[in-house]
Parts: sequence; C-alpha cells; structure tokens
Amino acid sequence: MKLVKKIMLLSLMIYLTCNVSAFDNEFANGSVYFNEKQCTVYDAELKVGEPATIKAVVYLKKNVDVSTGITASGWGFKNVNQPFEVIKGPSEFTDTAREFGHNAGETVTFEWIVQPTDKAAGWTIPLNIDFTFYDRDEKEGYPIAFTAASILVPDEHYSGPAPTRTSTDPSSTDQSPSQGSPGFGGAGAMMGILLAVVYRAGRD
Repeated sequence: MKLVKKIMLLSLMIYLTCNVSAFDNEFANGSVYFNEKQCTVYDAELKVGEPATIKAVVYLKKNVDVSTGITASGWGFKNVNQPFEVIKGPSEFTDTAREFGHNAGETVTFEWIVQPTDKAAGWTIPLNIDFTFYDRDEKEGYPIAFTAASILVPDEHYSGPAPTRTSTDPSSTDQSPSQGSPGFGGAGAMMGILLAVVYRAGRD
C-alpha cells in the first residue's frame, strides 16, 4: 500500500511539474541553475562526494517573503539518510531557507553547494527545488516546485579538489535577472525518473 501511495504521489508531482510553463507568476519570476546550466538538467552526472552548485535567482514583482529548499524524490523529508548533503548554503538539505521583508523590484539569490552521499551510489535521482511566495498583504503562501536536475550517481568516489565559494548566504539586490526563466518540460524524462524511483521503493 505504501508503494501504491508513492506511485500516486510521484505521478501527481510529474503531472503538475510538466504542466508549469515557466517560473513566472504574479509574485515573481526567475531562473534556477545547476552548475551554471539553466534547469531542468536531465544529463547531470556526479560521483559520490563530487560538489555541484544550485543557484536560484528570483526577481520579485510584489512585496513578498520567499522560502525555498532542495530535496530528492523518493526520500522523505525526515529521512536522516539523504542521497545528497549541503556543503555550503543558506539551508541544510530538506530544510528551508527564508528571506523576509523584500519588496517589488528586488532580486533574491539563493545558492547551495551539494554533493551526493553513499546512499545515492548507483541511482539516478531527481534533485528538486521548491519555493513559497508569501503575500504579506493577503497573509497567504503560494508554493511551486520542480526538478532542478536528474542526476546519475555512479558507484564511484570523487577524488578532485574540495569546493570553494565566496558567499554562502542569500543575497538581495534591486536588479532584474539578466536571463530568462527555466522551462519545465520533459515528461518522457520525468517518467523515466518515476520508474527508477518506484524500482528503488520496491527494493527498500
């Protein structure tokens, strides 16, 4: 029964994701990047321990608060054995980063450096990002979520240099992002991800 519920939930997530045309709504627009590639990235590959950067650039159209976080499909929020971990960034993996008190016209940037853990070895895992825009006038939150990258993690360990970064906190400016918003197509690729996750769930 738990497996059936997982299948239904993942199917709903895929349907919603593939029917979002762009990261552009009445509250904000913006772009998300995986290793400088605009999301969604379907050909990503990382070894265990290999660092990668996820950056979200959000241009606010209204006076809203912004919450965001990164998660992996197939792993519960409270699961202590996650397939990725945050090396540097505004929040831990599955936790929430928040930016309050920003106004229309400002740009808020979130950036994480993540790496696959041993739990990810041998799997292709969807790495997701979610946002909630909290309208301070209406006192109501408006969430969106999508897959930033589908990451193949071979059963190999990374032996390269450790990552470096100049800033780990969210930042805010009053400039609009210079590039367009990411698309959220790829229903076929997402279905492949679903099958991989269901196969993993069946083995657990």
